[in-house]
This record gives sequence, structure tokens and C-alpha cells, in this order.
Amino acid sequence: MTAGEKQEICLRAYNDIINGYSVFIDESGESFYIKHLRDVDYAIFEQKRESFKREAVRKGLFTEEQNLEMLDKTNHWSKEEEAEYQHLFSEIKNLKNTTKEIFLESQQKIVKDRIKKKQEKLKKISTNRDLIPLNNVEKFAQEKLNSFIIKFCLYKDEKLKEKLFTEKEFNELHLEEISTYGDIYFKSLNIINDKNIKRAAACGTFLNSYMLCKGNPYFFFGKQICNLTNYQISLANYGNSFKGTLEHSENAPPYHEDIDEMIAWFDRERDNIKRKYSSKSSKPSKSSSPQGSKKERFEGIGVPDASEDEVFALGMEKDAVPTNLIEAAEKLKKKLGKDHLDIKDMVELHK
Repeated sequence: MTAGEKQEICLRAYNDIINGYSVFIDESGESFYIKHLRDVDYAIFEQKRESFKREAVRKGLFTEEQNLEMLDKTNHWSKEEEAEYQHLFSEIKNLKNTTKEIFLESQQKIVKDRIKKKQEKLKKISTNRDLIPLNNVEKFAQEKLNSFIIKFCLYKDEKLKEKLFTEKEFNELHLEEISTYGDIYFKSLNIINDKNIKRAAACGTFLNSYMLCKGNPYFFFGKQICNLTNYQISLANYGNSFKGTLEHSENAPPYHEDIDEMIAWFDRERDNIKRKYSSKSSKPSKSSSPQGSKKERFEGIGVPDASEDEVFALGMEKDAVPTNLIEAAEKLKKKLGKDHLDIKDMVELHK
């Protein structure tokens, strides 16, 4: 994806987030609007889910746990297979959380590769699991809830006052029609993923205005936090993170045509700031030396697989000078007239 394409997607996502809805235009040119959800809406959905579960029990359906017990007894799907399935699912979730705490892109790639392999394995196991055509309380409730959410989020007007379907009209739709509206719903919101929200937050179009509002979502959106959509809250959170980085960084932000390169700069600066304040709080006092005298020492910093930008950023934070050890060693060999360097010579490379 080119820098221009990223910018276009970024602005489209930003427009939808600010409006609080996404727009779909059908082949006839008619428009309808897909409402973005708030926290309170999810509370409504959970109440509905419980209602649908009770309906499923009245219909005589088993819970997923009861079905798994039966499948284990009939040797269709064992408890051991289910345990492996749940373990993989949990591992993938934990690894995804781990990537958020890693500074180096190279190390992030290692973790993401592990996630991909485990997802492939989970998909294979899931296929076997999903081949068992058993309905249960949870599936029934989820399917009913999916239909409810579609009806709940579709509107005729941009003020989100008039529903696209009445209760009666929606109940009269065929399953294929409901499925079509479901596809429209998910495709329309697909552009507003976490990556594009972060891009929108790093974009000058948003960040300049947000800085003027001093990072206060109420001043920016003009409504209370409880009335913000989840996308708006996420945008504000990223905005405050970038605002804090700009305010505490000792470096001016560079110009990057590619918004992802700008985000990478923000991430590096944020981690530099964290380490800077962390190292200040952990520095020993002058009296900690048994002789009470200041001792000089040399410290080498090595980061495997780090990019040039990452090494430079780490060096700036430590007041260190990045050194290409191979090139420096060759120069020292020529200077000393040696074919090989000993340990004392290697010390010279760090002075």
C-alpha cells in the first residue's frame, strides 16, 4: 500500500469516526447509515444475549459444555482435544498482548510469526471441531444477537433517528437478505480497525486540532465521554498518547510522507521517554560507592536484529554513539598493524 493510499484510508476512517456512523450507498444510489456503538450499547446486547439463551433453553437446546460432554462420551471430540483447542486460543491471545509491549520491530516480527503458526494450527483444530453439526444454547443466542445488532445499527438518516427497518419489517426478511445486510454492516466498518484508528490519530488533520483542545475529548467531540462511540474513545486515547510524546520528547518530529513511518517515530520516542524516566529513578546515589569516589566505566549496548533507526534512538537515550564494530575493528587492525585483535584491543573500540 502506498503512502497516498494509506492517507486516503486514514482520512476516510477519520471522517466516519467523527460522524459516529458509516455510510453505505447501494446500486440505486440510496444511502443508509451504520451507527457506531457505545459502551452502553454493548450492555444492551449482553442483556439480549441472556434473553436469547433463556429462549434456547426453553426450546430444549443443550449448552456447549453439555454438548462437549456428550461428544466425549461418544468419542467424536475428546476432552483432551478441547483442552488443546482452549490452550491454543489462550496462547494466541497472550502473544497478541505481548506484541504491544515490545519495542523492536524485529522482535515484534518474531512474535507475530509465532502467532501466525499457532493460528494456522488452531484453524485446523477448529475445522474438526466445527464439523460437528450440533446447535447449542450459545450458538442460538449468538445468531439471534447478530441479527439484533444489524437491526439495531441500521438507520435511514444521518442523525440516526429513524431505523431502516421496523421490528415487523425485519422479521419478514429472508435469511439471505439478513445475511446480505450483515455483510454490508461488517464491510462498512472494516476500514475502522485499530491500525487505521492509530493512523488517524497520528495524522496532522486530527492531531493539530486535538492539541488545540489540550487533549480534552469533551472539547473536541462536544459531548460527554459516556456518549462517545468506542471508535471515538480509541481515537482520543491514541491522540493523548501522541500528544504526551510530543510534549515530553527532546526531538522535533520529522516529516514523513508515510503515516506508518510517523507512527514508528512516535513509538520509538515514547519508549525512549519511558526508559529515560525509568533510568533516572533507578540511578544509584553518589554515596553508594564504598570508596565514595566517582569511577569511570565504559558500557557497550548491543541490540540483536535492531534496525539502524532503533539503534540510533537507543543510543540517543543513553548518550551513546552508535558504532559499527566490524568497520571499527578493521580500522584498529590497520592502525596497530595486526591481523587479529586481543581482548585489550577490543576495549579500545569502546572508548
